[in-house]
Amino acid sequence: MTDADRAAAEELSYLRAENARLERELEEERARSRSTFDTTLVGKIVSSFELGRYLAANEAFVAMHGYSEAEILAYDPYRFWVDTTFPEDLEAERAQLQRIMTGEISRYRIEKRYVRKHGEVRWAALEFTAERDARGGVRCATISMLDIHDQKTELAKRADLEARLHRAQKVETVGRLVGGVAHDFNNRLLVILGYAQMLKESLAENPELASYAELVLASAQRSAELTHQLLAYSRQQVLRPRPIDLNAVVDETRRMLDRVVSEDIELVTVLGAKHPMLADPGQVEQVLINLVLNARDAMAGGGRITLETRDAVSTLERPLEDLGPGEYVALSVADSGSGVPEELRPRIFEPFFTTKESGRGTGLGLSMVEGIVRQSGGAVRLDSTEGRGSTFTVYFPRATAGLAAATQTIESDLGRSISDGELVMVVDDEDDVRTLLTDVLRVGRFRVLAARSGQQALDLAAAQPNHLALVVTDMVMPGMSGTELADALRLRYPAIKVVFMSGYAERERARELRPDEQFIAKPFLPAELFRRVELFLRGAVDIEKTA
Repeated sequence: MTDADRAAAEELSYLRAENARLERELEEERARSRSTFDTTLVGKIVSSFELGRYLAANEAFVAMHGYSEAEILAYDPYRFWVDTTFPEDLEAERAQLQRIMTGEISRYRIEKRYVRKHGEVRWAALEFTAERDARGGVRCATISMLDIHDQKTELAKRADLEARLHRAQKVETVGRLVGGVAHDFNNRLLVILGYAQMLKESLAENPELASYAELVLASAQRSAELTHQLLAYSRQQVLRPRPIDLNAVVDETRRMLDRVVSEDIELVTVLGAKHPMLADPGQVEQVLINLVLNARDAMAGGGRITLETRDAVSTLERPLEDLGPGEYVALSVADSGSGVPEELRPRIFEPFFTTKESGRGTGLGLSMVEGIVRQSGGAVRLDSTEGRGSTFTVYFPRATAGLAAATQTIESDLGRSISDGELVMVVDDEDDVRTLLTDVLRVGRFRVLAARSGQQALDLAAAQPNHLALVVTDMVMPGMSGTELADALRLRYPAIKVVFMSGYAERERARELRPDEQFIAKPFLPAELFRRVELFLRGAVDIEKTA
């Protein structure tokens, strides 16, 4: 063998060895790639557009979708995409696939919801990568999917919390505005109402002038109602919760509601609640009336309103709205009206927001409902479909049997008789209000002391030799609040009764009312105060309906 032959043989041997080495490395790389393809957390599937079928799916893709590998590979790729894509996400991804097929792009990334074999819907981040042939057509595609359901759920919860925080801040802002204005505004209204009522009664022989006084009264009362609605929204009312039968409230209120809904609207009740709930009965009635009137206005062509009560339970696993674990009683008002457009639902409880025509509402009805329910420790939920109606559901805490028994005991111990000329004290820092209330009570059979502050009231009480039966006091005053005055007076008169007044209930100073205390919201008519004082002293008033 010549040297040239030997050199050629050595070169051939080297090339064979190098080729074998390269083949081993290539096979190892294929094995590593296959291992990565099969074990990665990213689900992957390869689809051949030329053959019209799937070529391979890794373990993660199989686990994500809940199908076996054989089931997936036997599936038509287009049918599998339709069956496993959440219907509302189909069109968005179809638009991207169209761009792939026209050659505009060769890759896209989206977040979509996919449907597992047994119907569970989850979120995934998807990347679609196309491989093209020499003519630019799609030869095959690799689809990679990463399950991001937990992250999306957490983000949704965070967004919901941020939205609720934003709404709570708005409520607080409005509450501060209302609280700062309502006290003075309601004092002014109280004086207007009081003297307008007296003027009307003194003009009984002059119908024309009496009608003018009536107009003043009506206007002041409408203004007072607006203030009450704002206070309800800002959760600054004084509530007197007690165990009540929601079924009875709905049944009694329905008779009145029959007169306010039109004849082409059917009012249906489904009373399924078995337990009493803890709430202020007057406020529950107000919630019901507002929800029914709102449902009526949503059904211009008639329809059906269904009032349903039921017991409800909130758990950590299945919470009701944002309520904590516990037992509740639910009231649902469902209508067959036009429904609420999706883009308007986040604003439906905002004050002054309304979808009604100008002049057909203040936009405070639903905001008042939410304020009352939230202040009562409950929650409100809206379910609505455009063209098919809306359902508002409010949840109130369930009352315990022990609390119901205690309430009945309190009521039974209040009755007593009084003699004429009971001594009553009026305490208010507003001169006009104090003068009006003093005149009103003196017109009756009461003897009246008047004080402009808590300290002056204590000084008058200390110098008074006679028994002081009752004090009518403003709740919010400079220096000493009404509740602080009441506590101080009881050191001298343990059996004294107290009627608190306020244009709003400041949270820091309001407290649970005792059985020998009542609350009357400013403004009110003089006759209402006189009636309240007289009945309270006689023990004949239903104290649970006065807050």
